[in-house]
Amino acid sequence: VPVHDIDQVIRLAGRAQAFDVTDWGVKANFARALDTTTELALAAVVEALRDAGVPLQRTYKTSVSGKPVPGPWLLPEPWRDTTGIIFASSFPGHHEMARGFRNGGDDGEGHFDRRFIFQILPMGHSQFAQFVGARGPNAHVNHACASHTGAVALAEDWMRMGRCDRVILVSADNVTSDELMLYIGAGFTAAGAASTHDVVEETALPFDRRRAGLILGMGAAAFVLERQRDVEARGVVPITELLDSTTVNSAYHG
Repeated sequence: VPVHDIDQVIRLAGRAQAFDVTDWGVKANFARALDTTTELALAAVVEALRDAGVPLQRTYKTSVSGKPVPGPWLLPEPWRDTTGIIFASSFPGHHEMARGFRNGGDDGEGHFDRRFIFQILPMGHSQFAQFVGARGPNAHVNHACASHTGAVALAEDWMRMGRCDRVILVSADNVTSDELMLYIGAGFTAAGAASTHDVVEETALPFDRRRAGLILGMGAAAFVLERQRDVEARGVVPITELLDSTTVNSAYHG
């Protein structure tokens, strides 16, 4: 459908405001290798670990003089080999890729930014593992709109197969940045999937017959999936319970 009027374009979207991942204990030099999607996800991981009562312990390294030097806060040592991580995201690194193409990869000092390759790769799952010291199974999944629920099913499979004792699940996307809105917004509109309405109360209707397209947005969510006996042994009251999961595919639409 040709667009001839402003009423035919996207007028509502969830936009990120001021956000600094170092407020969640992420060191500035580590944060510089993260893309905006991974920053959101890492903050969600910190919140999820806190909600789940998962203890992070201060580690120490021995200096050349033999004195202990404080290191990062990591999972308890017995947990590190048995904790898996799944990062669910459809557009990780796209924001930095678009920005890099725009400025030629310049880091502001006349050099190609060495962090560029880490920012555009879907590296969140391994960066989360580094952040908390998790050495269990580690994966990135993309199931489009079903990415996080697909990750839950995969996490359950890992635990049933005995590959790990717990899984940190995190999903995030940010397609409404200035760099991506041009492309992702136009793409959703061209596919007929994005709403062009301008009243939030009449547009944000995900389970309503009146729904006519979605509102593009951004955000992150994280969960810690554990076995019931392990939760009870830690004396923690779980927020929710996973009864079962199933995986289906129509072999047709994305």
